[in-house]
Amino acid sequence: MKREHAACILKPRGPFHVGEREGMREGSGVFIHSDTLFSALCHSYLLLYGKAELERFLAAENGTDPPLVLSSAFPYWKGKYYFPVPRNFTPTDKEAKKLRFIEQSAFEALLVEPLPDGKLIPYGLPAGVIETDDVPKVTVSRAGGSATDEGDFYHVGLTFYKDASLYFLARFGTDDSRRKVEAAMRLMCDEGIGGYRTVGKGQFEQPDFNQRVSIDEPESPDAGLMLSLYYPKETESQGLPDGFYDLVPRRGYVFSPTTRSLRRKEVSMFSEGAVFPGNSRTGKLVDVTPDGFNDHLVYRCGLAFTIPCKLIPSRHSEPSSSCHSERSEESSAPSRAGGPHA
Repeated sequence: MKREHAACILKPRGPFHVGEREGMREGSGVFIHSDTLFSALCHSYLLLYGKAELERFLAAENGTDPPLVLSSAFPYWKGKYYFPVPRNFTPTDKEAKKLRFIEQSAFEALLVEPLPDGKLIPYGLPAGVIETDDVPKVTVSRAGGSATDEGDFYHVGLTFYKDASLYFLARFGTDDSRRKVEAAMRLMCDEGIGGYRTVGKGQFEQPDFNQRVSIDEPESPDAGLMLSLYYPKETESQGLPDGFYDLVPRRGYVFSPTTRSLRRKEVSMFSEGAVFPGNSRTGKLVDVTPDGFNDHLVYRCGLAFTIPCKLIPSRHSEPSSSCHSERSEESSAPSRAGGPHA
């Protein structure tokens, strides 16, 4: 059964940085997690509508009928939407294990049935479409005008999309909420997404909201696949040990008009591509406000953008179209059972 989803395409104006600090090297991810996208949106929402309106929006997001649920932002290349490999698919071929994103037709096939490793490889994102680079940086003392400590030298990872864009899927509660969110997203593209926005990184062309993505969902699904990061509600713990997933630590600093130097509380979330039994999971916003910070609350978005699927595929099928190349990024094996309630 085909189900249509609203989609938005974001074309980078230049490199962007989304990552975590790792000592002297600060790497960058190759796609934008849903919580990073949501945080950038909320910052622009605050600038447009003010603190009171943002607080009402966030309260509604943690309610029973959120005005907005976002997927993460994945690659969009030559008119093709690429999706994360479902974590209940465990390839044995070395090249197939490296796949991180696959074409929509292969993704839809995996919602129902597994593919032979050799059949999946041609549907991966071609190598070279996304590239990362480490840029050396140095911290210079404002007082002395020099770098004296060993820790003053570090690297920053930047991500480059070569003739490609990103896209995300969205579900809106009302037409009014959609109008406000789209206005905030237009500002967000100028303000930037991710790190080093103050030096021009993470800026995008104006978003293209005139996109719809129809995904062929299986009949009689018994599970849900995450296209976003997911933080379960307390009532959603049942069935988690029977899922297929990776856990992603989420760290970083508060980006706010009042502070940009405080570290948010760390939290772990289930990653994109995770598969869990049942199809009624919604997730929630997580309070990660730093201790002693009283200007406003700080959240990580763990709302679940789910696609119905089969929990344990049992047969082989082939997708309907093909691509000529493959990508070379590595993907770790998923966990099954016993993951902590993030």
